Amino acid sequence: MSTPFDRTAACPSCGAPMTFRFAGAAAQVCKHCKFVVARTDRNLQAVGRMSDLVDIPTPLQLGVMGRWGNEPFVVDGRVQLDREGAPGAPWQEHFVTFPNSGRWCWVASAQGRWYSTSEVALPPGGLPPLGSLRPGAQIQLQGYGVFTVAEVGRRRVISGEGELPSVAAPGIPTGYADIAGPNGAFGTLDYGDGQRIPPKLYLGGQIDPAVLQLASGAPVQQAEAQVTALSCPTCGGNLPLVAPSTAERIVCRYCGTASDLRQGALVALGQAPRPPMEPYVPIGAEGQLRGMRVICIGFVIRGCTVEGERYRWREYLLYAGPRTGYLWLMEEDGAWQLVTPIPPGEVAVAGGSAMFRGASYTFKQRVDAEVEYVIGEFYWKVEIGERVRATEFQGPGGKVSVEEAPSEVTYSFCEPLPGKELASAFNLQPPPVALDASAQGGGLCTIILIVGVILLIIFFIAISDCSGGGGGGGVFIGPSFGGGK
Repeated sequence: MSTPFDRTAACPSCGAPMTFRFAGAAAQVCKHCKFVVARTDRNLQAVGRMSDLVDIPTPLQLGVMGRWGNEPFVVDGRVQLDREGAPGAPWQEHFVTFPNSGRWCWVASAQGRWYSTSEVALPPGGLPPLGSLRPGAQIQLQGYGVFTVAEVGRRRVISGEGELPSVAAPGIPTGYADIAGPNGAFGTLDYGDGQRIPPKLYLGGQIDPAVLQLASGAPVQQAEAQVTALSCPTCGGNLPLVAPSTAERIVCRYCGTASDLRQGALVALGQAPRPPMEPYVPIGAEGQLRGMRVICIGFVIRGCTVEGERYRWREYLLYAGPRTGYLWLMEEDGAWQLVTPIPPGEVAVAGGSAMFRGASYTFKQRVDAEVEYVIGEFYWKVEIGERVRATEFQGPGGKVSVEEAPSEVTYSFCEPLPGKELASAFNLQPPPVALDASAQGGGLCTIILIVGVILLIIFFIAISDCSGGGGGGGVFIGPSFGGGK
């Protein structure tokens, strides 16, 4: 069916006919030769060939129609991208057009959240230099407000289909920065390719996928996670898979083989050391936690060194379905916390405090946290030895946690979770009791107190030995005492 925006010509690469349906489309991927064809004022130009599409499940297939609120929409294109420094973990964005008004937007999903952004005019003076941006910093975009930088990096287009508003040539690295603001605001600073594609600013925010009503009547996303299984490429063990659209790495709980998930299959990378203990919440266990159906999909032991002493704690990755996404459980010395991700724009860190939901949180501690052991399914390419700078701020109801990696920053809220509630949620025997009443918020402070008590005991035993007391003379500190050392 033709539209008022039809533009027809021959592909400059293979000669096949091409029709640009949407007036705002500046490029199209030829169906026959897969070249990206850019539309200029004079003619069509082939700017590079796309690779085959990666099989990333999505309800927004090319040509899908529906209604967004009261306005009809069409999925006219899709592009898949990869980070330059971390290939093999592509994501995709959909080019959604509105035929009645002629406007368009990008729609993407990440970790259970959906986002929509549209191109807006650059602020006076253009975008801040890419080299001046760092994750966690706040920037002022004149006319648009203050945003927090969530991620800075370089990306490449690897594949795509349909029409596109503009896109860099496949394989050409381009700089970008993702930003976030209050109330779910989100955006991308796109620095272009320095040649054909100029810098652009995209702003929008998180959306409820329920606003997208597909003409087929199918939901945009499933209400709950559907557990499937894959076989470990090394030992053949049965490995549950709950989020195939976002899972990037799976570490076998039986033999420790780390594998990347590619095209629905596991590609073995190598062996990882098995954790020295079994997780309290088993991998694959399902439960009902605070009104959410959750599945335990990953287990991590992390540690830090403070004044020459090594301290460890345990983290469990939970998947709460496509709508909620991922949560974490953290256990240290028998004290449990529920860790919920926070959009970067909802937290403002300044000096020794953080503001969150109108309340002030005071600096508590900062450590370099390192991954020591890992098994299960993860939404990033987790590695043994991976480090982040972790900072905690204590305040009403719990702690605000900030984890800084070289290219991105993540925020989360940690609230105490009684062991009995956790056990009931997963139908398990109650976990070991916290070391003392303050352990629910103790962290390193609890560890330091324990170490002090131990030293005091050693001191008194030494005095006793010098006075001719009983023989033996020693205190054995077991390997599981004091933060799992």
